[in-house]
Amino acid sequence: MFVHLNFDLDFVLLDILLGLYSSILSIIFCTAILAGTLIIIRPSPIVSVLFLISLFLVISCNLILVGVHFIGLSYLLVYVGAISILFLFTLMLINIRISELLSNSGSSLSLGFVFGLIFFLMIPNESIDLDVYFANTLM
Repeated sequence: MFVHLNFDLDFVLLDILLGLYSSILSIIFCTAILAGTLIIIRPSPIVSVLFLISLFLVISCNLILVGVHFIGLSYLLVYVGAISILFLFTLMLINIRISELLSNSGSSLSLGFVFGLIFFLMIPNESIDLDVYFANTLM
């Protein structure tokens, strides 16, 4: 049985849900930028591949939340399920010495920070008007 709430209460609940939706997307975007930066600055290739897997998971969650469910799930299956595991398997088969990883690892931190800052500044400050978007899709 459907219970209809007060008309004003419906809009208040919708505003709260839209606010949560935009803040969840903002958290996902910041997590994707952080994971991408950690891929660059980590000296160990195995740890970098693990951060790459986390980046693929975050992007897949973003696509699912935006409403592109099939692309998000196929992205998850193809990239995390096949390509990332292949990268990880290949890196584990190659015998990488620790001394090779420790040489020149300090310069990548500043490079990763600079590129992360550039990409963060490239994000437009204009937000999508979610009220208009959901009002058009619900009707």
